[in-house]
Amino acid sequence: MKIKYFFICLLILIAFSLSGCNKETNEQKQSTISVFGIGTVSVQPDVINMSITLRNVSQTTKKAQEEVSKMVRQVLKILKDANIEDKNINTASLTFSSEYDYYSNRRTLIGQKAEQMITFSIEGINDDSEKASGIIDQLIQINGIELNQVNYSVKNTSEYYVRSRELAFEKAEEKAKQYAQLSNLKLIKVLSISDQGMSQVSPMSNKFRNMAMQDEIYAAADTSTTIPIGELEISTTIMAVFLLK
Repeated sequence: MKIKYFFICLLILIAFSLSGCNKETNEQKQSTISVFGIGTVSVQPDVINMSITLRNVSQTTKKAQEEVSKMVRQVLKILKDANIEDKNINTASLTFSSEYDYYSNRRTLIGQKAEQMITFSIEGINDDSEKASGIIDQLIQINGIELNQVNYSVKNTSEYYVRSRELAFEKAEEKAKQYAQLSNLKLIKVLSISDQGMSQVSPMSNKFRNMAMQDEIYAAADTSTTIPIGELEISTTIMAVFLLK
């Protein structure tokens, strides 16, 4: 009886083994193709993000810090008067250090430096195109201020990323169909999709506009600052694997 039971179990194991081999053989016969798809949507930005640095060098650290604090209060008043919300204003860094002058391989102490970096966002620039220009025109009247960075973004990106994902899949499917036709095969179905990441970037032309704008900021006080906005590109990249036949 035990011998009979042993042979039954052995037959079952052999059947499973053959089934697995057949499955592996079928999988090996499958033709697949892996392609990338990039979907890009161009949008008009509605937020400007800025970074400014306030700096002062004095005989003592306390004096330098007091002067920087005065500048910070001026900046905050300008931003408050422009209805910039507190949540959109942040201190990015606050540093104290010694300031030196280097001449003929000799280092000479000039004084103590205080430096504070502030970042802020201006929303609704599409509704009020002059708002950012007005803020900058006031900020540049503060002696010792530096504009570090200006970039653009979109406050609500959900619908744009949804569309960029749709476009990314369409691009991947279009590419896969072309390769299938070149191989005399047909596209059957999608086997897998992996998201390779999303991005929000400015076109190169917009970056040049930003550089030109920064030059204009330091123009004469009676000249209003001009800020060309351009467009942002919101992109999604996917990798899709398709079954061919």
